[in-house]
Amino acid sequence: MDRVECCPHCGVSLQGEEIPKEQQTSYNTTHFTRKIGMTTLEADRILYWQCPDCHNKWPLK
Repeated sequence: MDRVECCPHCGVSLQGEEIPKEQQTSYNTTHFTRKIGMTTLEADRILYWQCPDCHNKWPLK
């Protein structure tokens, strides 16, 4: 069972739809995530996360 992650600002669940059973081993989890990885054109990596509901941002852990 996956740990359900929540937005640190508004508390909404960031657990997305279930990944089809036959593909779960490829993702090493059971559900997609709703959090948005934010980057820039210059960066080649995620710089911070953003909530799809309240649009607040938080740093990577």
